[in-house]
Amino acid sequence: MGDRACIQWTRYRRAGTEVGTPDPERWAPLAFPAPPPDRPWVFGVVVTSANGVVAWRRRDAHDEPVREILGGDTRLDRIADRRFMRYLRTIGDAGVGAQTMREQPTLILSPQEPGDERVPELYAFRVARGLSHHPRNIIYSLYGRLPPQHPMLTTPGLSPIVVTTPAGRGELARRGIRDVAVIAEALLEPEGLERAHGRLRAEHGVRYLACEGGQTLFAALRTARLLDEMFVTTTDVVVNRSAHEGVLTTFDFAAERATLMAEGRLEPGGVYTFKRWRFARGG
Repeated sequence: MGDRACIQWTRYRRAGTEVGTPDPERWAPLAFPAPPPDRPWVFGVVVTSANGVVAWRRRDAHDEPVREILGGDTRLDRIADRRFMRYLRTIGDAGVGAQTMREQPTLILSPQEPGDERVPELYAFRVARGLSHHPRNIIYSLYGRLPPQHPMLTTPGLSPIVVTTPAGRGELARRGIRDVAVIAEALLEPEGLERAHGRLRAEHGVRYLACEGGQTLFAALRTARLLDEMFVTTTDVVVNRSAHEGVLTTFDFAAERATLMAEGRLEPGGVYTFKRWRFARGG
């Protein structure tokens, strides 16, 4: 009998060349097209409530939007979602916005985070395809206000790359963050964000980038026509939007004219839905 936390996928479109799977009992194989010649292929990874909410302005350190949206850590659906996110980190490198980094003080973008079950097969899967043991951790920060002791900056082997502005580069230096690669461009302009991604490809060889948000970063990437597709986990939790301030929602994929490539759930009895949406090339 297969793993009960394995997502069963229905595929509607050909997604590209198959990458494969380290364990068919846990992860169905994925496929990706060749990346563009001048930048990485960027795929977003997000979890959303049943009514489309992805985040809100936190009231305090105990107000955790993602945890509330997920509805608990022990359900089979949650285990499947966590495993799937970790698998997506084997495809290439991984990125996140500075706010998400600050809100998660133990976060590292690797197939095994602190406290996770051991997954040596995911690391072996990366290495067998010529990738580094850990994905490089790419941090987007307009102003360089990163905590210097965060594990994304201090864990051996993560090889962080900070994508920032010229002012942000100065702030990194003031905070003593020096032993990291820095790409400084005018990120508030779509052209600057495009140049930064060109440099990720040309200077660091980043071919595939799993971007884990948040939504402000996704929106900027979409505006710059750099976000190629989204893996969206939708839970069964309905968020009371009036109980929170600064509520953010995911894209309206139909309005964006995105193509539904695949969808899945746990069988039998799964309550999360997993969807893969692809945007048209060039936006």
